[in-house]
This record gives sequence, C-alpha cells and structure tokens, in this order.
Amino acid sequence: MKSKLIVYPTDFSYCSKNAMPYVIAMGKALKSKIRIVHSMEMASLGSAKNNPIAVALLEKITLIEEEAERKLIKLKNEIQICGLECEYDIIQGRTLFLKEYMEDINPLMIVMGTIGKSGLENKIFGSQTSKIIRNTKSIVLVVPEKAKFNNLSQIVFATDYHTKDKTCIEFITKITKYYEASLEVIHICEPHENLKEKQNFLLKLKDEISQVFSNQKLYLKLLNADDPEDKLLEFLENANPDMLCLITRKRNFIERLFDKSMAKKMVNHTNTPVLVFS
Repeated sequence: MKSKLIVYPTDFSYCSKNAMPYVIAMGKALKSKIRIVHSMEMASLGSAKNNPIAVALLEKITLIEEEAERKLIKLKNEIQICGLECEYDIIQGRTLFLKEYMEDINPLMIVMGTIGKSGLENKIFGSQTSKIIRNTKSIVLVVPEKAKFNNLSQIVFATDYHTKDKTCIEFITKITKYYEASLEVIHICEPHENLKEKQNFLLKLKDEISQVFSNQKLYLKLLNADDPEDKLLEFLENANPDMLCLITRKRNFIERLFDKSMAKKMVNHTNTPVLVFS
C-alpha cells in the first residue's frame, strides 16, 4: 500500500507556487502528509582545498542551499497553518525528480506546477511533465500556470473504458465527497467506432460506480469527434471544470496531450488542472 504522502516539488518559480493551493486541497481531502521537495544539481568540485575557484564555488553553493532552505521553511509554515503535517527535503539531481528517490518514498500523489523560468523552459505541459508522468507509478496532479483555485465543485473524468476506471473513480470520490463536488464522466469516440456499443459501455460503468457515488452528483456523457484531443479541449473550454482526470492507458495519447503543440492549445484554451492515473 502506498504511503499517505503527497509530494510537492518546487523550484520556487511562480508556476510551482501556483500549485500550492491544490497541494493543500489534496492534503485535506486525502488526509495526507505533505513533503516539499526541491532539487539542486551540484557539480563535483573534487578537492577544493588548494583551488580558489572551487572554494569560491563551494561558498556560493552553500549560500544557495541556505537560501533554498529558508524558502522551504516558509512554504512548510504556510502549509502547516492550514492544519496539515508537512516536511521538506533537498535532493541532488539534474531533473525535478530523481526516479530512484520517488521509487523509494513511493508517494500517493505528486502535485506539481508546470516548469517555470528557473527550470528548463517556461512551458505548459512540456516534455518534462510527460517524462514525470511516464516515470512514476504515483498519481500526478499537474497545475497549469494560469489555474486559479477557487473550489473543487466540478470534476471531469475522461474514460477510455479502462479496467482501472472503477478504482480511479473510487479514488476521485474521496475528493468529491470532501468538496461536495459533482463528477461528470465523459467518453469521446471517433466516427469509425460503434456508437451503440460505446453507449452500453458507459451505462455499464454507471451501474458499477453508482453505489460508490450514492447521494452524489454523477453525470455521464458520450461525445463524438474526428479528433479526440481537440474535442477534449473544446469540452474543457465550454464546461470549465475545476479538474480533469484521466488514465494514461495509451502512451501515444498522453504524449500528444502533453506535447508542445498541445501545450500551446492548453495555454490558450484552458486552465484546467489535470489529475493523471498511471
């Protein structure tokens, strides 16, 4: 069983700071401990004893670490004020995450803002996000730069009729119950698919999850489109939900969803946070 731990990575950029209200929201709904993680890439200095340049660099690194720790303590205090248990960690590595580190702590969820200017690029749903999703078994909540947390009153789950649908929806129920939110389950089918068959699948899914969602607001919708990704964006723009949930069943789909061209569309058309189940 996974630990009741939510990891909140930060590079102290606006993007990562913008994710903190969602970190707090998930911590409350899931009754989880928060761990703030900051990664730093440290070059090997060798023996700095008789090397003035290495000594100066070491002093600079020490100052950077001290400043990072001050910022982490400040974030920790802000989260603890909300009644949540919180800790922080500084790790060394080239990327926002070290795969071994994440496998070792095995968190329930990762809540992350998109990479800020202090990261590789200021981009929404870029390659780094896609890599993190592919390389972790944890649930990942990705918060766009322009997302504004008000409340989680409307959540959308995009299904591709995966065997894990029911399990994922049971997890989402923890969030919908806490925030008294509605859940809309949608499926986007392409013209060549059997519409009647897809409708039957949706009705079967409704029967399976109706007991979990007793006394809650549950809606199901079947959409038809030549381009499922564009249709999903159109739906999000019109419905304006507080969160989109999906499963990474098809690697090519998730890569298209998080590639650069799709990123641009996401920036222009939606500010919806995305909860990804692996």
